[in-house]
Amino acid sequence: NLSTNHQNGFPEDSYSEDKVWDVMRMEARREAEREPLLVSFLFSTILNHDSLESALAFHLANRLASPSMISTQVMNLCLEALKNSPEFRKSLRDDIMAVRERDPACTCLPDVLLYFKGFHALQ
Repeated sequence: NLSTNHQNGFPEDSYSEDKVWDVMRMEARREAEREPLLVSFLFSTILNHDSLESALAFHLANRLASPSMISTQVMNLCLEALKNSPEFRKSLRDDIMAVRERDPACTCLPDVLLYFKGFHALQ
């Protein structure tokens, strides 16, 4: 019986034991320190979120928003789908790590989430 994190609605154990998210946030902080022009972008897309699911939903929503469906609606749809699928949450992390391990152009985990169109298409 898993307790639920009240900030993001995801199972507590996936939130507190999320190595992929921890590394992504650490690398995003490092990138923000290294490149001041990216600070605002990295904070809004990664560092201000309490889970990988929230960051992914935010980023995809901003890319998919249109006049007929605003980004907050898309984000809520994404979050609802993610909450209802532990398999998808696991696959999300597996996909991120697969890109990191196999693509020589990938220098850090934030790159996968923010820039890799193939990854966006899979999600």
